[in-house]
Amino acid sequence: MFLLALIPVAMGSGLAIQTAVNSKLRQYVGSPYLASAVSFTIGALFLIALTVVSGINPLVAWPMFVHNPWWIWLGGLLGVIGLTVNLLLFQRLGSIQTAVLPLFGQIVMGIIIDQFGLFYSPKSGLTVIKTVGILLVTLGMVLATGMLVKHAQPAKQDHQSHVLLQLIGIGSGFLMASQTAINGHLGVVLGSSVHAAMISFTIGTLLLYVLLALLRLPLKALLPAIQAGKHYWWIWLGGFLGALYVFGSAWLVPQIGTGQVVVIALFGQLFFSALIDQFGLFESQANRVAIARIIGLAMMFIGVAAIHFL
Repeated sequence: MFLLALIPVAMGSGLAIQTAVNSKLRQYVGSPYLASAVSFTIGALFLIALTVVSGINPLVAWPMFVHNPWWIWLGGLLGVIGLTVNLLLFQRLGSIQTAVLPLFGQIVMGIIIDQFGLFYSPKSGLTVIKTVGILLVTLGMVLATGMLVKHAQPAKQDHQSHVLLQLIGIGSGFLMASQTAINGHLGVVLGSSVHAAMISFTIGTLLLYVLLALLRLPLKALLPAIQAGKHYWWIWLGGFLGALYVFGSAWLVPQIGTGQVVVIALFGQLFFSALIDQFGLFESQANRVAIARIIGLAMMFIGVAAIHFL
């Protein structure tokens, strides 16, 4: 059981690494949409192979489309938006904020989904403990993102742009929480969480290629990344890490429970995001992690643990 509990730590660390390496890939291809397409393609191929190896037909029968709500197929679109927003935020806000802001949005939206039973999710009312947990997460988010820190007379336009990016980050968390609930229901409909994840990644990949065609972004823009990949092989790992998280969640939840997977993975994600910021790992910009931010990350972790376990 102890070894199983260590796996979500690696999964959460993988999410932090995914954002960093995808951001580096974006530098070479010049477009967040092309970088997202590469990441989704790799993730989709991995999940298709996993689905086939599991003995599941990757195709979906027509009655599934007819007899189920239209929104169960939106997971891929929401995933595309979430991943692309992360790429846009990472270079402007750093690793910690890129992890913390969407996470805060996910927690708030998750509470809303549970409160009203959205997307056919089981209803779970708001309790005093959950309210305290949300307050801790909110205060932790404010500390971790440095919102209370006074900066040296920033330009008004820059400040407004910064706040807008932070709000976009929180909004992407709303979408990612909705994606999780939608994919969860799709997994029930299909009878397989892995199959649902594969469908979500595949739809997202196709949507991104349609977007690339509309924007007339040529695939030859990948050439600089292919050249750089000879030395920085890890820039291709983003999609694999994302798909591995989805697969790991599907495998671990029945064994140790959703709450434990979420909270332990959160620890890995926040801890490794702090390391990336502190040391500028994966050739990202180094941003020293202040004590206030460490306290904020710890408060977020305690708040999420309270929401899921108490």
